[in-house]
Amino acid sequence: MESKNKKSILSLVVMFLFIFTISAPVLATDKNTLSETSNPIIIGSGDFDYVDGMPDEAAFRFPNGLAYAKKANAIIIADTQNHMIRSLDLTTLKVTTIAGKSEGLDRFGFPGGAYVDGELKDAMFNRPKGIAVADNGAIIIADTHNHAIRQIFDGKVTTIAGGTLGYKNGQGAKASFNNPSSLAIDKDDNIYVADTLNNAIRKIDTKGNVTTYAGKTDDTSILNEPTDLVADKDGNLYVVDSSNHQVKKISGKDTLETVAGTHSIKDIDSNYWLGAYMNGPADMAYFNFPKGLALKDNTSLYIADTYNHVIREIKANNVTTIVGANLAGEKLDAKYLSYMDGPSKIVYAKKMLFIADQWNNRILLIPDKEDNLRPITDYLDGLIPGASSVFLDGSMVDFPDVKPLILGEEIKIPIRALTEKWEADIEWDEDKQEFTIQKNGRLIGFALQAEDFTIYQDRSLLSIDTLQKKLGFRVSWLKDQNMVTIQSK
Repeated sequence: MESKNKKSILSLVVMFLFIFTISAPVLATDKNTLSETSNPIIIGSGDFDYVDGMPDEAAFRFPNGLAYAKKANAIIIADTQNHMIRSLDLTTLKVTTIAGKSEGLDRFGFPGGAYVDGELKDAMFNRPKGIAVADNGAIIIADTHNHAIRQIFDGKVTTIAGGTLGYKNGQGAKASFNNPSSLAIDKDDNIYVADTLNNAIRKIDTKGNVTTYAGKTDDTSILNEPTDLVADKDGNLYVVDSSNHQVKKISGKDTLETVAGTHSIKDIDSNYWLGAYMNGPADMAYFNFPKGLALKDNTSLYIADTYNHVIREIKANNVTTIVGANLAGEKLDAKYLSYMDGPSKIVYAKKMLFIADQWNNRILLIPDKEDNLRPITDYLDGLIPGASSVFLDGSMVDFPDVKPLILGEEIKIPIRALTEKWEADIEWDEDKQEFTIQKNGRLIGFALQAEDFTIYQDRSLLSIDTLQKKLGFRVSWLKDQNMVTIQSK
């Protein structure tokens, strides 16, 4: 959720975490180090501050947007709470400031931003979050709290479109946005904007004309606070639909399909869908307010799953975790590569994944080498041998006595615990050796004689096939992760 999310204020507290690692971060000392290392690299001291310099000296305040600048051989960074655009040189790993400055303090006591076009030394931004770099080297900026799309080119900062809060199409400054937070540039040099609090993707053509490409401000079922997007080689857009906890593909104007992610339940107080965490088939996976994505070789999507504190991969219609432990933290770790705290935007370039680890106030570099960026399959350490972990609609099912069993090539699941998690009624008939499940006026019967279930230690166990055929559930058994995912809706 963006600025209208009540949780965002609470998230500010995490900025005071101190950085420590179980092994020292790799620091580049010559031009060959970056290409030769396979270890994660930390850029930034972790202090909530503003300092240019080498990796252990540099400091950020909630870094967010990232983009690769090929001509400059650099990663451009939207240093959001410093209201600055910074550069990470990929030869020296030195951080420098390109444009922006702060004046005074805002209502939280943080450095204050403003809206000033002009020479780089005079220009000002207000919590910029989105960055894209054009082929000619121009840096395009989603200046979020100025509701403007701006650019750095030829030593100056100018406004391309917007500059006022609202929702209006039109030419240049006549258009308006509401907290735009990310950008993508297609092969024809059109700019696409994740206009976050307008729940829309906007398009700026090469003449500066702004139109709506997808989404509606009053229909959050289409897009709900989109926060990042990337264009592939075929002209498609992939969008992080953050508050719907999904990733979507836009193949043409108003032509959307869901690539991954599903809903859990809605919070009555906030009216937001609640996030969750589950890997597996793309249409059954759960995310928790993801904010960023990157495309690798037109085959894999990497997702910054922000409130789960992990990086996920979508490949061949399957979702896995490749970085992070599903817990907020900051240490490097051989098993999870690194713990993170609210990873926001990401970019894949030069066979490396760059991560804005925003609440740790640092940038992480993960080389795509050896065992890095591979599915992490050990989240289920500690399970009883032979038992499977079962998730129903994104939540783990607790089996207090008899656990799910793997019998040959079949999974058998105790039905009472599953039914209670589903909030349905179950009745057992000892004489007939039958039971019934009732929910929402629907009554489903199961008979031992008909081989609908198996009895083991006084518990009735159902197979996956029976769950699918008789209850209409969508079920997937992930053998490599010893996990069953069940979707009841």
